[in-house]
Amino acid sequence: MNFPNWLKALMVAACLAVAMPAVEKRVTIAPELKGAWVVPEGKWDGRTVLLCHGFASDMDDAGGLYKRLAGELAAQGIASLRINFRGEGDAKRTNIESTLTTRLEDAAAAHAYLLQDKQVDAKRLGVLGWSLGATTAIETGARHPDWFRTMALWSSPGGDQFAIFSGGEFHEAMAQAERTGTGSVAYPGWKTVTLHKEFFASFRGIDLDKSLAKYPGAFLSVRGAEDYLGPHEAEFLKIAPGRPAEAVIIGGADHIFHVFDGEQGQSARVIEVTVAWFGRTL
Repeated sequence: MNFPNWLKALMVAACLAVAMPAVEKRVTIAPELKGAWVVPEGKWDGRTVLLCHGFASDMDDAGGLYKRLAGELAAQGIASLRINFRGEGDAKRTNIESTLTTRLEDAAAAHAYLLQDKQVDAKRLGVLGWSLGATTAIETGARHPDWFRTMALWSSPGGDQFAIFSGGEFHEAMAQAERTGTGSVAYPGWKTVTLHKEFFASFRGIDLDKSLAKYPGAFLSVRGAEDYLGPHEAEFLKIAPGRPAEAVIIGGADHIFHVFDGEQGQSARVIEVTVAWFGRTL
């Protein structure tokens, strides 16, 4: 029987998902740094992705989207390590004690942890960051340009990060932190977070456009068309020196791809795009 090509692709993907289920194990990367290590069952060629979660979240990230992604990556033969950044790492936590500096330290510790596994192919490592996790990914890639073969970003900020924190939703919290040592930001329907003066100070001198120019690997930026941060893909693609360098804008999607608003196809789409990217570039 002849099947249309699109149906054949779906059948192949389904067979791969059945053939390569994931094994997830909770791991300790450092005394205060925990994570989840997901490896495909059966044959695995060492391809691995480090997942960096967003602001004030945890390793599964908003709506468990990173956990879903880890399973889909494993179904395609790609392992992943997602970590709980110190000072964050709990979606219910309100006192955020991390800084960009501690995030970069944690990403470095996670990279070192991966290299201890002799089955991990050090030449086929990727990194994914969502929002503040994207900032973490770009800065890590800039400071260690030989670590990652490919990078993907979800809803990434761009440009001068200290300037961004000085305005917008963080303006009052930053001013308060300068005066008293801490400041608060309310997210209706989620939580109110307390940030420390050191958090804001850690972004001084961080320009993601300049940092991206130092990262030589493959680059993908994915964003919802309704992301409150606004588009920065044109700038990213001009700056990124590596190839391929691509961008995907998902129509109707917001900063978190409407992951809490029922399945509108947007969260599924960002996973589909990301899995395909790493499958092609790792």
